[in-house]
Amino acid sequence: MSIPYRRELASFLEEFAEQHRGVRLGRMFGLPAIYAGRRLVASLIDDGVIVRLPAELAKRELKSGGRPFSRRGSRPSRSWVLYQPETAVAARRLTPILEIAARELAYLQTEELTGVKLPASRSVSARSRARRARGR
Repeated sequence: MSIPYRRELASFLEEFAEQHRGVRLGRMFGLPAIYAGRRLVASLIDDGVIVRLPAELAKRELKSGGRPFSRRGSRPSRSWVLYQPETAVAARRLTPILEIAARELAYLQTEELTGVKLPASRSVSARSRARRARGR
């Protein structure tokens, strides 16, 4: 049994993957998805797009119209945000959000693979970690 999703939004993910270096189209549980390296960035689900965002950006997006994503009664995730654009054209407004998400996940993967911490200014999560370390 396949999981339902809005097929018209698949063209948005395909265009995004074609136009952005370092991301690829793939599948997550049989649904169209975008990956940065081996990390899932975004996927179509039910009637929208879920995007994995850095914690600070996810908080802002939840206040400005995104919805917290949770699957079948589980508690909502702090980093996954659900967007429900009306059309594929409206979904293109999510391009800057997906760019930030893909960049952040690519940085995290680079840090893991190389063991080298990237400068805090290059990574939203690194800035968040630095603030927490200072006790803010």
